[in-house]
Amino acid sequence: MIKLSEIKAGDIVNARFEDVVNTGQVLDIDREERKVLVAHGDQEFWYSNDDLSAIPLTTNMLEMLGFTLSSDPAFNEEGTAYIKGPFIVRYLKKDSNRLLLTYRDEHREIDNDLSVHQFQNHYQVMTNMHLELS
Repeated sequence: MIKLSEIKAGDIVNARFEDVVNTGQVLDIDREERKVLVAHGDQEFWYSNDDLSAIPLTTNMLEMLGFTLSSDPAFNEEGTAYIKGPFIVRYLKKDSNRLLLTYRDEHREIDNDLSVHQFQNHYQVMTNMHLELS
C-alpha cells in the first residue's frame, strides 16, 4: 500500500483488482473517498488506496523513464550512473540501494529503497518537470 499523501497525478504505480496487477499512471485522486484513478492501456479505473502498490526503482525502470547508462568514466568512478539530460542518478556502490540524485547544482543522497513514484516526486521537485514513461 502507498500512502495517499505520497501520490500525485502522473505517478506510476501498480494497481490490483482481484488477482490481476496492472502498471499504470495516476490521473486523479479523490482524497475524501480515498480512491485513485489509474490509467493502464486504454482503460481507466478507480482503485482503493489499499489496492495500490509501489514499483521498485530498478535500472530497467530508469531506462523505461528515458535514462541511459553513462559510459563516461568520471560518472562511473564510484558506481554506475544513468543520465537524462542534466539529471544524473548514481548508484554509489555496486549491489547497494544507495543513490545520489544530481540535477545541476542540487544533490540528494538516498540511503533506502526508492520506488518509482517517489523517484518521480524527487525529479519533479528538483527539475519542475514531471517524469513519465518513454
